[in-house]
Amino acid sequence: PRPPAAAPAAAAAPTLTLDIPPGLAADPAAQRFAALRALAEAGAVGADDAETRRNANLGALLPYDQPPPAAGLDQPAPVAEMAARLAQLAGQPGGIGERDLLLDRLLPAAPRQRALPPPRDPAALQRDRDRTGTLSGLGLISPEEAARERAAIAAIEQSQPTRLTPPAAPAAQPAHAKPAHAKPAHAKPAHARPAGDKPARAKAAPVPPAVTAEAAAEAKPAEAPGGAIPAGGKGPVGVHLLSMASPSTTDMAVAALKRDNPELAALTFKAVKTVIPDLGTTYRLLAGPIAPAEAESLCRTLRTRGQSCVVSDFDDH
Repeated sequence: PRPPAAAPAAAAAPTLTLDIPPGLAADPAAQRFAALRALAEAGAVGADDAETRRNANLGALLPYDQPPPAAGLDQPAPVAEMAARLAQLAGQPGGIGERDLLLDRLLPAAPRQRALPPPRDPAALQRDRDRTGTLSGLGLISPEEAARERAAIAAIEQSQPTRLTPPAAPAAQPAHAKPAHAKPAHAKPAHARPAGDKPARAKAAPVPPAVTAEAAAEAKPAEAPGGAIPAGGKGPVGVHLLSMASPSTTDMAVAALKRDNPELAALTFKAVKTVIPDLGTTYRLLAGPIAPAEAESLCRTLRTRGQSCVVSDFDDH
């Protein structure tokens, strides 16, 4: 009798090491799409599933041509560790639940909450135009998609009214007191004043202070943007700007952040190793040290440009 046939060996799980391109070091949303593409190319994610997830969140790459993506895609995530784990789960029949959970954290197929529409100020439009060139060069968007995004940006720019800068308020001239003219000695009052009455003392008109353009600007109520995050601790803190798969991309990420955000030029940067349960190790890029109130103000400014920013401890790391 022939020996029983051996059971077929289980398919080996694909191995995946994700290398984040330098141009995406400061772009958490684009890193997620790079990870999904690598997973699809490795066979760890089906082509249909990858296309569904990409199309559902394409607004993260083409914010002015596509509907808003899932909320939170611009937040840092350990995409390299997530991709490596997803590749391992591809060869495990019992890992479907964990696989779907990780994929939804990466790029959800059916977003439950959408991000807010992108800002339309000239600076934001120019940043997206530059970013579109980077994404197209890396193959994350097609030439046709890049052309549509540029056309959408141009249409927004043409629809915006031309902003005229109001002229600065002229400084008020200092009031010059006119010399008093003495009445001739022979002049007599037209009406006799009753005895005992005191002459009424004329009140001098108040001289308005000089108004400068700077003072006028300060007098206007400033808008209070939301999203302020209270700083922890009493000492100097830092701001957490993004997370990286490897500290080797620190210099490139810092250069990109300083180029787009001049406020960061004087700060010190460092990559802090952080272990996230069930996901692995990531490196948080912090800038500091600064006072808590300054950190909150800085984060509010950076968020208006689409840059993620969270106030974090700095000296303790």
